[in-house]
Amino acid sequence: MFEKRYMAVLADTEESKSIHYALRHQVYCLEKGFEESSHNAEEKDSFDADAVHFIVRDLLKSAWVGTLRVILPKKNGLPMMNVIGDKSLSGKGMSLNNVAEISRLSIVRQHRHETSLINEHVFSDVMFSLVNAAKHYCESLGIHTWVFLCRKSLSKIASKQGMNMKKIGRSYEYKGTRYPYVVNLQEAFIELEKKSSKLHALLHTDQGCQRYSELPDSQLLLAIR
Repeated sequence: MFEKRYMAVLADTEESKSIHYALRHQVYCLEKGFEESSHNAEEKDSFDADAVHFIVRDLLKSAWVGTLRVILPKKNGLPMMNVIGDKSLSGKGMSLNNVAEISRLSIVRQHRHETSLINEHVFSDVMFSLVNAAKHYCESLGIHTWVFLCRKSLSKIASKQGMNMKKIGRSYEYKGTRYPYVVNLQEAFIELEKKSSKLHALLHTDQGCQRYSELPDSQLLLAIR
């Protein structure tokens, strides 16, 4: 079952952040070619300093298989503003103090097309695990809105999985054609209940986020297989 196979973890140590960056390098640089390969096999940028990082472990295969980054609101704004403009978000009536940007969602090739074992709908358990962990973390900070740039294909996948994403602007050329989206965490997963009541319940259960620094030694395996 989902909750027994995949474990989303908040990467709160240098060791766990290195796992996160290495997975990003594997997916973004080696598998997809979105970024140039680096000498240390880690994919990082200037926004990581203001970000919270998540990684997902496949407990059956003892491997780290996915990442997601949450960039918290800062005085200098969010990195998406560098692409769509400073006033594009504030002009939508959003308080930028309560908005986080989601980026660097990556899943290694072997797990990218796996579907859910707990319902008949196409659903990435790895993606759900990351979204679920990030949702609970942001809500614990009083953040209920996400923004991000993504391809239309990803938005269609999310929509099929019951996640309501609202497009808030035209397309932009940023490592391919991307569209800006906003997600209200208090409303985004209403449709998910129709697809899977079990997943909907997991999203709305008050649960803490597992931290890497609190994992037992038996689970602290660095190898990316």
